[in-house]
Amino acid sequence: MGFVFLTNIRELIYPIFDIFGFTIIQYVMRAIFLIIGVFFALSSHAQGFKIPDSLKGKSFQELYDIIYSYTDDVESYKFYSNVLLYKAKIANDSLGLAMAYRCKAFEDFKDFPRQIVYLDSSIAVSKNLEDKYYPVMSYCSLAGSYLRMGDYQKALETFTLTLESAKKNKNKGYHYYAIENIAGLKTIVGEYGEALEMYKEIRDYRLADRFRNNIAYKNHLQATLSLSSMFMCSKQLDSASYYNKIGLHDALKDSIAMEEIYSQFVINSGRILYERGFYDQALDSLKRGLSLYPKNLRGIVIAFPLIGSYLYLAKTYNTLGQKEKSIFYLNKIDDFFKDFSDSSISYSVRSSYREVYEMLITYYKNKNNRNKQLEYIEKLLKFDSILNSNRLKISKTVFTNYDTPSLIRAKEEIIATLEAEKSTNTTQITVISLFLVLSLGGAGYYYRNQRVYKKRFLQLLDTKNTPVVTPVKKETTKDKVAVTISDETRDHLLTQLQRFEDRHDYLKSRINSKDLAKSFGSNSSYLSIVVNTYKQKSFSQYINDLRIEYVVVRLQTDTKFRKYTIKAIAQEIGFNTAEAFAKTFYKNTGIYPSYFIKQLESEY
Repeated sequence: MGFVFLTNIRELIYPIFDIFGFTIIQYVMRAIFLIIGVFFALSSHAQGFKIPDSLKGKSFQELYDIIYSYTDDVESYKFYSNVLLYKAKIANDSLGLAMAYRCKAFEDFKDFPRQIVYLDSSIAVSKNLEDKYYPVMSYCSLAGSYLRMGDYQKALETFTLTLESAKKNKNKGYHYYAIENIAGLKTIVGEYGEALEMYKEIRDYRLADRFRNNIAYKNHLQATLSLSSMFMCSKQLDSASYYNKIGLHDALKDSIAMEEIYSQFVINSGRILYERGFYDQALDSLKRGLSLYPKNLRGIVIAFPLIGSYLYLAKTYNTLGQKEKSIFYLNKIDDFFKDFSDSSISYSVRSSYREVYEMLITYYKNKNNRNKQLEYIEKLLKFDSILNSNRLKISKTVFTNYDTPSLIRAKEEIIATLEAEKSTNTTQITVISLFLVLSLGGAGYYYRNQRVYKKRFLQLLDTKNTPVVTPVKKETTKDKVAVTISDETRDHLLTQLQRFEDRHDYLKSRINSKDLAKSFGSNSSYLSIVVNTYKQKSFSQYINDLRIEYVVVRLQTDTKFRKYTIKAIAQEIGFNTAEAFAKTFYKNTGIYPSYFIKQLESEY
């Protein structure tokens, strides 16, 4: 009764925060809900509940073990959870209460608000305990609930707290479990380099622990599989193959592992063979791995190996020219992603699956099936909206805490890709949905623009065609400057400006003529005169032109730099906003930076 009342209040108030944003008010409200939740939980179990004589002598741990022997029997699970909670309340035992609240949280595995209230309660009563498992286990369970809800930000924040608690209470198992989950979240959004380093650490730990029991051995195999996959995603195929062979060999030693994990190593072999260009062998391994994969496993995580095998089967068949077979497997993946509103589906969305919809769009475009093309364009946009939302949430929390600034700037954000392709996608959708009403003139205008942009792009690649300011006659310039400043001052400022350009100091943000002139040992009036006269530009135009000239060259020569987001590139070369950079780039070159980067990727 009390919990229903609490949940109803949350459902009424929380939408307000969705409208106005997450503020300190929500932290206060969450604390209030926590207090109310504890109160109702205690009071509701204190009234009229009687412990059977057979259970009165049981310890908290014994009751806890009994509870988890009834995970498939909901009524028995609830009953023994109530017994544990009542005994802990009577004894006023913090550890017992923490265990009880954690058990109560999962009486309904899909009731996330209930889970959060009870797990918060478990953490609150055990926060100051010097116990190996509490509040570590409750933090970990809470992170898992946020993960299943699709709230990546809260999940990552809570996994961070799990790490801190595990370190404080010297619980290595949960320490590495939290790291493994953070690495998994990095994998979802395509941050393979960072995930790779974490899986190396995880595998080293699992390797030393592997012979303790069957679970430890399976965890070791899973870490090996993840490490091999990350090497493959990072295009380090020799290392990927090395660890995959180790995994295949080790998985054969254990019958349970053989059933659950061996097939995944076989599938991974097929993926690696595809990346190496051995398509027929890849096909054999993928099919064999898929046939070995257990059919009786449950849960959302088991879908990942299936989706991965379907994707690589589709790519292999596509490469071998068997388009219809490729589409068969792409449609199987699409069936899995049918309902994007489901939080478990949101959790399954990862950057590596994006090409499923790209391949479907290309296939139906070549078939001239406009209805199907429109259908998959809309699905791709929905897919990207979920992927971008998850990526943004992650980038604001753990990535900031655990990565170096240089890695943060290098993050791939699909939003930037969408902006680069926005005009093309919009035109495609418009042509499909309004095909009968579009005029030939409109289509001609589009293609004319594309030709113009392409021509400007090619001109920009040819450094010989880079615009150069026509030099002013020396005697005229000298006479003009001499009116206001001396030859010595003029020569000094020109020397300083040349040094300024050579050292690329114009890439610093918030440059102004006053501060720069001061660093030159002069004043802004003299500097402005020299820049206006000898550079034939205003000071701001001079700085912006230098930045654009620099970025055009660097984008052509630095492939890693091309992976930066538009915002990161703008900040790298001194612009305060992505909009200011894009506007200046277009003004100087006649094309947008997103188009220029896209064309460079296709050319090189």
